Amino acid sequence: MRKGTSYPSEFKLDVVKDYLNTEKTYAEISEEYHVSSSTLTKWVKKYEESGYDDNVFKTRKGRSKSIISDFSKVPPVIYDKAGVEKSNNSNEDISSIKRKLTRYEKSLLEKELEIQLLREQNEILKKNLK
Repeated sequence: MRKGTSYPSEFKLDVVKDYLNTEKTYAEISEEYHVSSSTLTKWVKKYEESGYDDNVFKTRKGRSKSIISDFSKVPPVIYDKAGVEKSNNSNEDISSIKRKLTRYEKSLLEKELEIQLLREQNEILKKNLK
């Protein structure tokens, strides 16, 4: 058994499913896959607590892909351009939050469409320049 080793998410899922889908014990699975019983126990528990979500082990480490790490530092002009209301009120009612979410989803879709169109235009321009 290895110490301090990081295992690929696919490997973890395969090991857990092998344990859950067979009559093998923790010890047998641990020996077969060269992982400790305690590690296997943690993986099985995590998988079960996730509702048997096959993506439970696919966690990303490191920095978030978002360029915004602190929303309080985003200039108000950016909120205005994005059509987003800056709210400090944590006591909003559910219907207000749902309306905001719907508006933001629509805005997101519009931005994604705009990005796609710009990418297509960019590709056309690149081809025409060659």
